[in-house]
Amino acid sequence: MRRVTLAVLVSVAMVGTPAASAFERPPLLQTVAAYFAKRPADVRCPSTVEWVSDPIWGTAPNPSRAWAYTDMVNDYIVLQPILCSGAAAVTDSTLPLWQRATGTLVLVHEAYHLRRWKWRRNEAKVECQAIRHFVEGAGLLGASPKLANDLLPFALAAHARMVTLFPEYRDRHCTLPVWSLPMTP
Repeated sequence: MRRVTLAVLVSVAMVGTPAASAFERPPLLQTVAAYFAKRPADVRCPSTVEWVSDPIWGTAPNPSRAWAYTDMVNDYIVLQPILCSGAAAVTDSTLPLWQRATGTLVLVHEAYHLRRWKWRRNEAKVECQAIRHFVEGAGLLGASPKLANDLLPFALAAHARMVTLFPEYRDRHCTLPVWSLPMTP
């Protein structure tokens, strides 16, 4: 009888308990985002299940359509899981260069949405700042100057894809960073 009562009490308690968030908040990503936002930054890295079920970006018809978003009302950033992993492990050579570069670019982009400046809601101005400060962001995440330069073509490719598919992200006056050929005399 005691076991049945205990089982019922535990079941009732579990039904009434909200599910814990699967968000991770990597301190390094928060520090780097805060640097560009010029204020504390809450960066959330959801699990794939949480990302796909996110009511803002994870709904049909295409749950993989977003790379990240910033909630400018509640002041937090959510990065797509693969990109979050890339930004968090920018020096991990087992991860593809595109993943690390795009994760870094997207983190810097979203941080500019958190920054309190007149262009924070302008995707073109925010994206321009993100690509212009990509190398600095990669360095803050731990990349050496050589690695940041090696990642830059992948960030430029992600940027080009974004501004081609979504013209509202294109700032025609943006000066892009220049990749250096990795050659020695």
